[in-house]
Amino acid sequence: MRLLIVLAAALALCSCISTRQNPPQAIDPIHLAAWYGQPRAVAATLLLKTTTATGESTQVTVYLWRAADGRTRLLLTKVDVDVLSALVQPDGAFTAFAPRSGLQTAGELSDPQLPAGLADLRLLLNELCDGPLPPGLAKGDHDNVLTGPTDGGLVATVTVSPTTDEITEKVLRTRSGGLVYLLRYGPAKDYDGIRRAAKVDTVVGDGSSLTAYLRRFDVLGDISPERMRFTIPAAAKTVPPAEFLEHLDQ
Repeated sequence: MRLLIVLAAALALCSCISTRQNPPQAIDPIHLAAWYGQPRAVAATLLLKTTTATGESTQVTVYLWRAADGRTRLLLTKVDVDVLSALVQPDGAFTAFAPRSGLQTAGELSDPQLPAGLADLRLLLNELCDGPLPPGLAKGDHDNVLTGPTDGGLVATVTVSPTTDEITEKVLRTRSGGLVYLLRYGPAKDYDGIRRAAKVDTVVGDGSSLTAYLRRFDVLGDISPERMRFTIPAAAKTVPPAEFLEHLDQ
């Protein structure tokens, strides 16, 4: 099961579409990142509709809470049944638990060898919490394109609309050029000064696709300790990430 978000990510809230009053003549990555913004803490809900390469479709809901200290708690549900819960530390170390299989796993989101399903967590957090623009990008081959290396050993190419100055597309590839993600962003919406796309269409390198709808994005001062509490039953069996994913739907 894909765990995407971008979310990014990520992403319909009740604010109107944002436009810039005086868009700059050239893309300034620092200005653009600041325009999208990064919330101190956030509570978000996404509806994800996924389609595998063979045409099988499924729908899941992702609940995300990012605390002011950088920790992130996630809950994935399918037909109102909890499928996966996870806690991600500020440094990217994560622990995940699958209630139906009784299995748990752990790892680092920065690990380039992380199985695709769990690597999607990295994209989800980047899109929703940090925004669609990876840090450190520079001008590409065209005036409205930014490119450069990003986390997880990938290379990002970001296209910015010359009329709205918003990001319309982002391609993430391996260093050898293989497609990992292609994200197409709907118009950005303003959520208490933080801007995110309410809809993102994603094509994944394995041939699957996903549409993410941001149903809720609340910018907060912090998240309560009760909401951030993450407890795994003592009887849970620890397995490697790949095995964990194999049993996720069981």
